[in-house]
Amino acid sequence: MSSGSADPMVGDAWGNALLVALEGRETTVVLERDDGLVDVDPDFGGYFAPPESWSDRDRWAVDQALGRVLDLGAGAGRAALTLQARGQNVVALDVSPGAIEVCRRRGVQACFLGTVNDLLVAKPEPFDSFLALGNNLGLLASPDRAVQTLNTLAGLGSDESVIVGTGLDPYGTEDLVHLDYHATNRQRGRLPGQVTIRVRYRNVATNWFDLLWCSLEELADLCSSTPWRIAEVFPGSLYGVVLKRR
Repeated sequence: MSSGSADPMVGDAWGNALLVALEGRETTVVLERDDGLVDVDPDFGGYFAPPESWSDRDRWAVDQALGRVLDLGAGAGRAALTLQARGQNVVALDVSPGAIEVCRRRGVQACFLGTVNDLLVAKPEPFDSFLALGNNLGLLASPDRAVQTLNTLAGLGSDESVIVGTGLDPYGTEDLVHLDYHATNRQRGRLPGQVTIRVRYRNVATNWFDLLWCSLEELADLCSSTPWRIAEVFPGSLYGVVLKRR
């Protein structure tokens, strides 16, 4: 028996877990932060849940996504399938091959594997709404990336397009582990809620990537140098927003 430790293989841990869950097998996904914090995803089954079991915030957000919709970070396709069932034209976008395969197997009609920048190169028809469900406003990643992504979304839509997203305010915690991470971020010149994580499933891990948890005030500041502004809010530490063109 080896007494040493081995690093996980780098791969599509997130997609692998979704594919296993699609088969009805119990699945546990681990989220690892770069300060050593390890958490189990508390609601992995929720990625397959029907709308009647969603939170009020998630139902509110999907109801704001009208017309032709780009589902950002579609995961298992819960939002895309709901919008599709309402007769809307929706494209599920994800960087995970496994997630896109799950979306297809579950019946999502239009899927795109890649980033919003990849999609912009493909020159699709304009979108009326961009939906970032499941706290996927965190995919803005960092202040610089946020501005780039928001500008890219402007290029994928029209003057009447909206971004509908849900996010997490990082300041509603008294957990010393998180507060210490905030302090370290400040020392590094980062926003306190910018986190570097990776997803692990069994012996596979994704590459490290950033998520950006920000307050509504910070989000408004990020939008100030883009074509977008906050127009509507579903309040709370787990909030929802509608961004409209200026």
